[in-house]
Amino acid sequence: MSKVTGKAAIQRFTLSERLQHALLMLSTLVLLVTGFSLLFHDVWIGRWLLWLEGGVQGRGLIHRWAAGVLMAACGYHFLTILFTERGHAQFMHMQPRRQDLRDFLQVMRLNLGRPVERPVFDRFDYRQKFQYWVFLLAGATMIMSGLALWFATEAMAVIPKWLFDLLAVLHGRESIVIFLVLFLWHLYDVHLRPEVFPMDWTWITGRISLADLRERHPLEYERLRRAGAIDGDGNA
Repeated sequence: MSKVTGKAAIQRFTLSERLQHALLMLSTLVLLVTGFSLLFHDVWIGRWLLWLEGGVQGRGLIHRWAAGVLMAACGYHFLTILFTERGHAQFMHMQPRRQDLRDFLQVMRLNLGRPVERPVFDRFDYRQKFQYWVFLLAGATMIMSGLALWFATEAMAVIPKWLFDLLAVLHGRESIVIFLVLFLWHLYDVHLRPEVFPMDWTWITGRISLADLRERHPLEYERLRRAGAIDGDGNA
């Protein structure tokens, strides 16, 4: 081929990474639904969700199972970062940099109609990094506060009452933030943006076309080309 076509593709995410994402997505969704049913138990939508979940006891059981899956997926993710070359490299690509702020400001100027060039992104752009770190930090606080509520008797023996009450409020209200950031913005990013509509299949197949890679992540494309992973004709 003399140019990159939409059919040529390269692996972007491994099976392990796609499974981690799937487990995080499903467990977080279940946690949000079962959490909302308790948080809004005094309105019709909360009562309806509680009925679907088998009542208060059923809701609690489902919520705890989903929490266990989330903690296991997060634990496995951290192990891959610490003990695998691939995981560590992915994590380093996720590190926030000053260029991310410059890219964000440049995109804002573009959206306002200013005559500036489009920023060129590496393996992950500023949106993906922001979503990753929001989930990482929110997930850590949700797990800590959730464990305190799960083992309330033990927690109350080692932390003051005001801190326990604060964790309880944080655990409930933070779920709304996670819903807004992840399940509205992230779903738009993956499904509804004009560049990927109706869906970016990479999170399922693990592969991205070289045309999309060159368009959306040109710095990574050039790095792979220089490393020989992509030849001069645009073949993987």
